[in-house]
Amino acid sequence: MKNIKFALLGLFIGLAACKSNTKSGEIKADSSAKTTAASVQTLDERFLIVAGRAVGEITLGEDMEQVGKKLGRPNAGDAAMGKAWGIWYSDDSTGKQRNEIAVYSSYRDTSMRMKDVKQIRITSDKFKTRDGLTAGSTIEETKKMFPAIEKLSAYLNADKDTVAVYDAKKEGIGFEFSNGRSISITVHPVNTSVNATYLTLHPEWKLIE
Repeated sequence: MKNIKFALLGLFIGLAACKSNTKSGEIKADSSAKTTAASVQTLDERFLIVAGRAVGEITLGEDMEQVGKKLGRPNAGDAAMGKAWGIWYSDDSTGKQRNEIAVYSSYRDTSMRMKDVKQIRITSDKFKTRDGLTAGSTIEETKKMFPAIEKLSAYLNADKDTVAVYDAKKEGIGFEFSNGRSISITVHPVNTSVNATYLTLHPEWKLIE
């Protein structure tokens, strides 16, 4: 199994038990803060989402040859005019619930010698930000972490469900929401819209707004 190909491992080490006989609200608050800090510190770096930078061990700007060495051959994808999506599915994926990591790439410069990573999209809740934001988080939870997030567009997917695309452009992270919860997270360069490549990844989706 590849190093980061959605290994279904526990992401958090058990937190140390807090003393139950606290004497004041101040002590309880301090205990809660320590617990939160502990959970952040124990996040597995292989599943860490860093806005504008990386998802796990895949980094924006990375040579796609190196990505291939880490993930192997993609299970699906599309390529044209020097641009491509590579999609890798989780080994435990079944039916319509396949967890995936998709990497968008294009030539780094006009020499057309090397393709590098431009966007990284994941659907698995195994990947998290340091604040614990993950696929499956609500819009409200997401807005707390990224207050500047804005809705860009909405689509009908193959199942006729509405998927709303939101982006925190300045931070370099975008989200797809369906029924109030995120179904994917995309890391992209800061100050670059996440929506720039959407139709190449979801050609079957119908734009409705």
